[in-house]
Amino acid sequence: MEENYIRTRRVCLARSDDDQQATRACASLNGIQGVVSARPLNRRQLMLSYSLEYLSFELIEALLKELGFYLDNSLPAMIRRNVYQYLEDNARERLRVDREEQHLACDVDPEVSGESPAERYWNDYH
Repeated sequence: MEENYIRTRRVCLARSDDDQQATRACASLNGIQGVVSARPLNRRQLMLSYSLEYLSFELIEALLKELGFYLDNSLPAMIRRNVYQYLEDNARERLRVDREEQHLACDVDPEVSGESPAERYWNDYH
């Protein structure tokens, strides 16, 4: 992966009673094609590095929602996400990465019962 393609983002999750939500979100993201690293900063924040060649922040946000992890919807967090998407759109255009060709390696069905969202994702992914 070229350095120009790598983006590092702070991801803020919504408030939850789950003290391990950032750790669980990182475990779900690590190993996905295009994710360089995901590590928890605290119980609600994680630091994520990924390649624009494979992923966009929009795809990551959609994946997290499907896995049951919701992003913080405070005004500063929403502005930050919009800036991320704007910068990525410009970078993809400059690097000639076709956004329509980017997709997750699998579809996640949140309606399957008996498993946690992360387990469903990994069972479908592998």
